[in-house]
Amino acid sequence: MAVAALKGLLPQEGFAHLTPLGGFEARVYTDGERVYKVYKREEAHLAALEAKRMARAGLGSLVLGVVEVEGQGVLVTRRFPGRPFSPEAFTPKTLAALSHLFLSLHRLPEPGVVSREELLERLERFAESLFSVPEALDLVKALKKEVELAAGVERRFCHRDAWAGNLLLKEPGAEGLEVILVDWVRSGGDDPARDLALLKTGSLDLLGEAKAREALLRLGRLYPKEVRERLGFYVPLTYLHDLHWFRSKKPEEFPEALKEKLPKALSFFQDCFPRKGKAC
Repeated sequence: MAVAALKGLLPQEGFAHLTPLGGFEARVYTDGERVYKVYKREEAHLAALEAKRMARAGLGSLVLGVVEVEGQGVLVTRRFPGRPFSPEAFTPKTLAALSHLFLSLHRLPEPGVVSREELLERLERFAESLFSVPEALDLVKALKKEVELAAGVERRFCHRDAWAGNLLLKEPGAEGLEVILVDWVRSGGDDPARDLALLKTGSLDLLGEAKAREALLRLGRLYPKEVRERLGFYVPLTYLHDLHWFRSKKPEEFPEALKEKLPKALSFFQDCFPRKGKAC
């Protein structure tokens, strides 16, 4: 379906040079200069929504257009000369660019506050999913007791999906931005501390736990103290979300994810929750 849409959009010579880039919500292709993100018919409206959110994030200059072909929405952008986040490409310059990127996003206000009810609902969902794992249930209960730390926080514009595949690092020798986030369809109002927690669990953890925590805390030093304190809530919460996702979506990979992620969640809560008086 996606290929058929692009076949109707591009000249034959352009179509012949398309390379698939994968994608979850949509199928993504590039011809080397442009990227084409094709949303299926029932989600065609998301192409325009993503373009709008990219503009909100300061990336409007990358958007070349939004078109509808055979009922499918197509977002056309300039290709960023970068590759998905990897430990080998991570440098102090990368960290500085990440700081600038996230601080710029989190300065943008969004309506409303993070409610106590939504946090409790999320934790309850994780408890139901992870009912057979006593340590995970204990962590859920501990976070429920501390939910007031995160409740009532004013929302800011957040990406909310900063896993390694969405975080591109500039290729050596290329010009322009050092880093860029792609896939803005999930972006919106949230707690900046949650956005940073998602960055850790989805990308920085590839550096190894010690380096990931060091990078996260260096980023956190540029934020108000209360944001840094909420990392002690959101990092464990995000690991629980990951475990819930594996149990629901990829149960065959859940045992390995549990082995990897639960110890990190418990350790971060123990070391970095603010009222425990630890170094974080």
